[in-house]
Amino acid sequence: MFRNPIPNANLANLENYGEEQLFALFESQLKTGSRIVDHGMFSEAWGHLFSGKFLSAEELVDDMQTGKHRLGEARERILREFIRADCASGGAFSLNVIKMGGNIDRAALIMIADLRDIARIDLRDTTAIHLLVNVCDRKVRPALIRRAGAPLLSRLYDSRGIPALFVIFSLGDVNRSDLEAIAKVFSPHELRNVMSRNRTGRNALEVFTEISRSLKNRPVTERNTFF
Repeated sequence: MFRNPIPNANLANLENYGEEQLFALFESQLKTGSRIVDHGMFSEAWGHLFSGKFLSAEELVDDMQTGKHRLGEARERILREFIRADCASGGAFSLNVIKMGGNIDRAALIMIADLRDIARIDLRDTTAIHLLVNVCDRKVRPALIRRAGAPLLSRLYDSRGIPALFVIFSLGDVNRSDLEAIAKVFSPHELRNVMSRNRTGRNALEVFTEISRSLKNRPVTERNTFF
């Protein structure tokens, strides 16, 4: 997915920025703490920074999961603090990356941010975790599941009272890797206790079990119709 262009003449200069200059934007903003922030510019700089180092979202996830840290651990910490500060002030930058960013942009947010910070973004009808789960590339989704963990996937509800885990279950492209990641962060007992806020309908263990069976017996177009 390509990032949507932002009509701002200043963004054209980012095309000519090197890695050092792009990173300096985030570091400088974090140090000054200015509340006047061009979130579109920072979202675009975020995209350039990571697309310049990685060819795909999967490559970025593999790099960080294996501990290579191509960007550098010190820089990752600074970017994590930048995200934390953004989320504390409303999360405009993080939401911009989630809604408008490409797969590499979102993968970088997933792997660098403390997702508890993303979860603190205040939205009216849903949560930022729900949004991220819904738009995340399927090849990156297992990493998102593992990094979010059981609390964020089971205890955050949208306006319908649905936890983020059930949003994953409702996606038409749930695969074996997703289920393996879910099994790593939830015990069967924990899954049995995950339900909608009003405690009606199926619990997560029942849905998990039926999806597991459907992966063996049904084509993709027929999966999750029971949900």
